Amino acid sequence: MVRTARFSAEHFIDAAIALVAEGGPGAATMQAIARRVGAPTGSIYHRFESRSAILAAAWNAGYGSLARVLAPLLHSGRPREAALALIPWAAEDRLRARFLLLHEPVALFEDAPPPEPFRQEMERLEAEMDQAFRACIARIGDGSLREEDLARAKFLIFDAPIAILRPHLQAESAMPGFVGQMIAELHAGVAFARAGSAQAA
Repeated sequence: MVRTARFSAEHFIDAAIALVAEGGPGAATMQAIARRVGAPTGSIYHRFESRSAILAAAWNAGYGSLARVLAPLLHSGRPREAALALIPWAAEDRLRARFLLLHEPVALFEDAPPPEPFRQEMERLEAEMDQAFRACIARIGDGSLREEDLARAKFLIFDAPIAILRPHLQAESAMPGFVGQMIAELHAGVAFARAGSAQAA
């Protein structure tokens, strides 16, 4: 008789995300992850070779979900919509949003780097997002990728919206309606964004 595994890799990934979201990277020990799932600690090692492996898998799961939302919007030259899409993405899974937007990879992997297959997947996802970002700038600009345009677009699409979201994620409060308004007004107030919206319309 074939026994079905009681605990999947996804169970442990979800537990790691929740622990980091609630208590920071140090909270996600292998023992704590196992307790969260209700599994023996040894069962984690059947699926992940180390703590850095499970944290990398969690990062890739979270970043991958964000890339699936933002990349199509960026490729179609819609920077404002991409920035605004962060709000429903964060609301859909608040723990995942806290994990990804409140913690840098350097803090997750200060004890040990991600194992090679996980590191390669991290680099692939980052390259996918960067390609979409650059395609967006090329599409709504004049075809060039000037440093000024890249810096301004990165601020508008990623840095500023995430900075607006962070206090509400940290406070674990409901996302107020004015968050979207702030992001939209930010884009409306910058010449590069206005030009992009006009060309994309």
